[in-house]
Amino acid sequence: MPNKEKQPKVRKEGYVGTKKFWAWESRELSDAGFNFLMGYIVFFCTDVLLVNPLLVGTLFALSKVIDGVTDIIAGYIVDRTNTKWGRGRPYDVCLIGAWVSVIMIFLCPVGWDNGVKTAWIVFWYILANSVFYTFLNAGEGVFMLRAFNKAQIVKMTAQGNIATSLLGFSCGIVLPQLVNNAGKDPAAWTRLAITVAIPLTLIGLCRMLFVKEENDTVKIVEEKVKTDLKDIFRMLGKNKYWGIFCFITLLGNVVSNMGVAVYYFDKVLGNLGIQSVFAAASVLAVFALVLLPPLMKRFHLQKILLVGQLASIVFCLLCFIFYKNIPILVICYVASMFATLPGVYAGRLILFDAAIYNEYLGLNRMEGTMNSIFGFMKRAGSALGTFLLGVALTVIQYDAEATTLLPVTEWGLRIMMYGIPLISAALQALLWSAYDLEKRMPKITEELEEKTKSDTAGAVTATE
Repeated sequence: MPNKEKQPKVRKEGYVGTKKFWAWESRELSDAGFNFLMGYIVFFCTDVLLVNPLLVGTLFALSKVIDGVTDIIAGYIVDRTNTKWGRGRPYDVCLIGAWVSVIMIFLCPVGWDNGVKTAWIVFWYILANSVFYTFLNAGEGVFMLRAFNKAQIVKMTAQGNIATSLLGFSCGIVLPQLVNNAGKDPAAWTRLAITVAIPLTLIGLCRMLFVKEENDTVKIVEEKVKTDLKDIFRMLGKNKYWGIFCFITLLGNVVSNMGVAVYYFDKVLGNLGIQSVFAAASVLAVFALVLLPPLMKRFHLQKILLVGQLASIVFCLLCFIFYKNIPILVICYVASMFATLPGVYAGRLILFDAAIYNEYLGLNRMEGTMNSIFGFMKRAGSALGTFLLGVALTVIQYDAEATTLLPVTEWGLRIMMYGIPLISAALQALLWSAYDLEKRMPKITEELEEKTKSDTAGAVTATE
């Protein structure tokens, strides 16, 4: 019998190998642990080091001024990077510096003067956020767009976000117990930081080591000229959709980075470790990501995110009313995550569309620059949230060493925990109602394809 030639294996559109998938997602676990520990820094300052909360909140907010410079610089540098390893991939090495900075924060000697302790923590906090993680964020979007094609990105947004959420929830279950066990002992906090930092650094570096930028597999129109600073301002003035998304990002991060939950669980509910129960229950919210792809086939992402924010308003109101009823709080927490979790992971698809829209407007794609602006808005929201926390704790007369809450303190923690998120959700719903780029994308893509064909035909004619 004649030997049959072995037919090459045909991959489905959007196929991502298992090794490549988990190598990419490894950084997400590291990021989850990093963000979780960073969320405890203010609590570490006020309740372990006993530093004045207003001083801490003010200095942390002022440190974000540096982010305003480094985020733009980072995007500018990434968009002009050209190495053998690619454009965004080399910056993943900054993960090492970020985790070293976290360890140094929790190494702060307790015997120092309050001002010196705060300066020490703010210095390493700036290095971690304004330098190392700024470059990580600036490079990530560029790295992804050159490691995957659009079909793969859609798949990664669905399946990858499920994996990311599960990894994040695992951190949310384990780390509160470690924090609760550390209590008010500075040495225990140092051991906690080192124990978490070393393995998560090694795991997070797998993305850089095993995922390559492959420009030939990604249909990316490279800029014929380098991105200039004036292009950044031109993009900010023309691309209103990126502006809407960035402002939504700002509002969301004000709430998520206030860090009030640790005070609420410790003082109002009386058990810091109970956060693990909420984290375990929130695993159910992963079903929101499972349902996202079929929902996106029937509805625009805009409508899904708009409805999610409206639902979040209702859940915040219920939590404010039943503020000590743990079963109701858990149910509302999971339901709220179910409604809003798709928005947390919408950035990849929105960045992809925004880059195409830039091209449609006659601008450079500027993925790195937009990713840096996105990172800046996240940090600006974090800064505002931290500042509001410091001010609010002072106004509501919070006392870290008090065993009984004053009525003004309890009311203040309730408003911070559920009232401010309700206002944020209402504003985000209003902004999503104005975001219609997804509806316009088919026509925009068609016009760009026609322009590309016309330009190619013109170039051929000129050559002949």
